Amino acid sequence: MSFSENPKPIYIKYIAALFVATLLVILVFGLNPKDFRFSNNVIRLTDQPGIRFDKYGIAFTRSFIGSSMDGFSIEIALKPLGNADDGFNHIFTLHNGKDSDQLIIGQWLSWIIIMNGDDYAHKRGTKRIAINIASPTPIPRFISITTGQAGSRAYMNGHLIRGEKDLFLRIPRGDDTRLILGNSVSGKHSWKGDVYGLAFYRSALKDEDVLRHFSAWSKNRDFVFAEESEPMALYIFNGKNATMVFDRASGNFPLEVPMRMQILKKDILSWKWSSLSFNKILIKDMVINLIGFIPFGFFLFAWIGQLGGGFKNHPALLVVGIGFMVSMGIEITQAWMPSRSSQIVDLTLNTIGTCVGVFIYQLFFGHNRKISVCKY
Repeated sequence: MSFSENPKPIYIKYIAALFVATLLVILVFGLNPKDFRFSNNVIRLTDQPGIRFDKYGIAFTRSFIGSSMDGFSIEIALKPLGNADDGFNHIFTLHNGKDSDQLIIGQWLSWIIIMNGDDYAHKRGTKRIAINIASPTPIPRFISITTGQAGSRAYMNGHLIRGEKDLFLRIPRGDDTRLILGNSVSGKHSWKGDVYGLAFYRSALKDEDVLRHFSAWSKNRDFVFAEESEPMALYIFNGKNATMVFDRASGNFPLEVPMRMQILKKDILSWKWSSLSFNKILIKDMVINLIGFIPFGFFLFAWIGQLGGGFKNHPALLVVGIGFMVSMGIEITQAWMPSRSSQIVDLTLNTIGTCVGVFIYQLFFGHNRKISVCKY
């Protein structure tokens, strides 16, 4: 069958129906938010001060301390709901718009990781502190992190666990710096667990200060004790406001808990190929992205060819262009879904799949069976 022939209208209807069905399947799978329901999965604890983060939860400030310091300390009481077996999850993040500058307290499996930057898989060997919190059942932990001229230290329940003399943690600079709890700015690294209190100090706490703070917290299970050390920011989580946590230190950095999940930084068409981890899940996704658009290219090319008229001029170019635009629209929309990832690799594979569909049609049904994939 060649484009110069005049096909029966019934064939055009069948081809159009097959193309529309293929397009609907692509849109359903491409725009499916999976288990994400747009609500912010953060609730207040009722038995003690604290908030609980479930998957796709977030709390954040509109601004935070965005200037450098010679030293600072962070104390946080928390209880993970289990091992982070789905990647690197953010518990605490200071972010100024650049992932490479961010300060993170995160969880990977049973490890708490403290570091600057976005080397989640540790492929670049970024300096960090890692402490193991493995236990048969989840239990509360009081974690203290200090950094100063003597390096950085991590404490758990008042005791020094790990020290790195050549690691100096940094606060991201800039007026856009903000504090995020329970997730990353892109909404892709949600953490599940309870946070009972959080304090940020302008200097590196001493060993005796850390032990005294833990002793005070273990008695009353609240962060009222921190007020005596004049922190720069303090969150006790004992209020009743469901959408706001007051900053008990200065009042300058209230923590918002929105009713709906918010993505603070849209990660559209990520091009970080080096961050991809080639495992069975990734390979499966790549195959689906490639194969899924082959019927799209095949049926659209057949339909446009049967329509004739002005469509017969460079039909392959037109079909591949439409496939590219459909994929682009899906990828941009996915940037607003924490359960989906907007990737250039997906856009590339979708476009290649469209081109393969054109190739297959030309191979079996093209004029004189001449192979001219994407020949314009």
